[in-house]
Amino acid sequence: LMLNRREITSHITTSLTDYYIGVDSTLAPIEIKLIDASVLSSGQTFVVKDESGASATNNITIIASGSQLIDGQNSIVLQSPHAAISLYCNGSNKFYIC
Repeated sequence: LMLNRREITSHITTSLTDYYIGVDSTLAPIEIKLIDASVLSSGQTFVVKDESGASATNNITIIASGSQLIDGQNSIVLQSPHAAISLYCNGSNKFYIC
């Protein structure tokens, strides 16, 4: 089984085909906006990883769509070197940290 990996160096909105999102924030802070949970399947998962180790200096912010939440918050911030987080969706209106 092969899962998709997307490498980013600038702000993005996640897509239906994303799974691993490898972030290089060496040059600037990065914002990742989550796609609307209602267009995803229940249990769809995203893994965000600070591959550059620069998130202590240039934070990686993950933002839920509109009024949707990630474990009760509109956004979360990765701010330690090589931090990672896995999120799954309920297929409706929320994301959860797993």
